[in-house]
Amino acid sequence: MREFVFTVTYDRGADPIADIFMEYPDVMSKSLTCTVTADSIWHLDRITGPENALKALDDVFLDPTHCNECLDAEHCHTSWEYEVLDRGNASRTVYAYGTDADDCHSIPHLAAIHIGEGLLYDTKRQGNQYTWRILMPDDANVGELYDAIRTEMRDGLRLSLDHLSDPTHWGDDVVSLADVPYEQRELIKEAVARGYYETPREITTQGLADELGVPQSTVQYRLARAESWLATRFVLELV
Repeated sequence: MREFVFTVTYDRGADPIADIFMEYPDVMSKSLTCTVTADSIWHLDRITGPENALKALDDVFLDPTHCNECLDAEHCHTSWEYEVLDRGNASRTVYAYGTDADDCHSIPHLAAIHIGEGLLYDTKRQGNQYTWRILMPDDANVGELYDAIRTEMRDGLRLSLDHLSDPTHWGDDVVSLADVPYEQRELIKEAVARGYYETPREITTQGLADELGVPQSTVQYRLARAESWLATRFVLELV
């Protein structure tokens, strides 16, 4: 097996969903699973970010008349069903099911056509970039798939190859980055940026609280939870 990793970059105005991701760069989407057949697509996505950004995304992302994955300028005729399985102030878990997908111009459907069924997909979407990681057989015609994706792409989308190599880290994402709540993610980023983890520390939890305008107890709790996730992930990588 090999993994094929590539990124689709969007210009502003080229895609309504990408525009929201660019407007709210803290929003991140990670795929939890994706299954594709010749005429159907299922996938489950975890989206995290500020509440106002997720509300803006809901109106477009959950529109059943819109294929969120199509690369071509012309709208496909795939029938989509979207359902929010879990809704929080800073997260969504969204199930999507598309049928009659024979004319769908999405990456999973193109992969099913040019490589075959039974592929595994891992994706991350943030800002203007949508990164795909596909696990496929050694004898898969990657060049044919790459050319097909590039041919289908409408104006304002660009394709860049990251790597084609032996599989890395498949099946060991027991704890996903998307499972870290947005507030904890943002706080630990701010803590790093302000020198909280320097030796000696350049700021205290009280200092972080003052600068960010939140109670010290909130800072301590969110840092503890984020650090717990990091420690768990580190141990899992060692097993």
